[in-house]
Amino acid sequence: MDRDHERAAVLADDTRYHIYRAIAEQPGVAVTAADIAERFRLHPNVARMHLSKLEQAGFVVTDLRKGGGGGRPARLYRLSDEVVTFGFPPRRYDLLARLALAALAADGSPEDAGRTAREAGIAEGRRVVADRRGRLSTRDDVAEMVRRVAEDQGLLPDLFWRGDTLCITVHNCAFRELSGSDPELVCGMHRAFLEGVVEAVMAEHGPVAFSVATQSISRGGDRCELSCAPAYPVGEGGSV
Repeated sequence: MDRDHERAAVLADDTRYHIYRAIAEQPGVAVTAADIAERFRLHPNVARMHLSKLEQAGFVVTDLRKGGGGGRPARLYRLSDEVVTFGFPPRRYDLLARLALAALAADGSPEDAGRTAREAGIAEGRRVVADRRGRLSTRDDVAEMVRRVAEDQGLLPDLFWRGDTLCITVHNCAFRELSGSDPELVCGMHRAFLEGVVEAVMAEHGPVAFSVATQSISRGGDRCELSCAPAYPVGEGGSV
């Protein structure tokens, strides 16, 4: 069995997939088999079996944590740094992205890149809104539209409303491997794309004011945060 086939088989199990997703949503957090057993209501041996298969396939890696009592060290599982993709025949889009970023850094400007990324986000946001074939009548509707695009990008975001502001928190950066070489360029493009999506989804609520947290994954933080405040709050003024 080749590596891609093996990985596909590992994630074919529904419980194992959801365990992997839970770990991927918090890539900086290590878990034990007992943690997974409690969260998914599994026997610890079953949880350990699922984690072992994820480790063998390269989805997670392990460390040992020594306890204070001198007993057997606890095995900790965390998300692997390896980028796992599926496709046959194989495609090296990561290589294409690196080449494109190198060319952009040499000949273009961050402003041009951000403008292009924002336009792409607006187009994608309009597409998902059109596909929905219904009005965005609640805050949950708006958040779900943004979540759908963000998850398609591999972000696995947390979205919630704080007053009239939609807050987006990302723990797993889809471009983590690329952002290290030029965080200002890569993160700026990614943020502009997401802002374009939000603008399109909130189009009936007027201009959106964005604010970004100072910490970011590319700078060693455990999350990226984006706050989105429409001119007309959902349910008021220019609401749907």
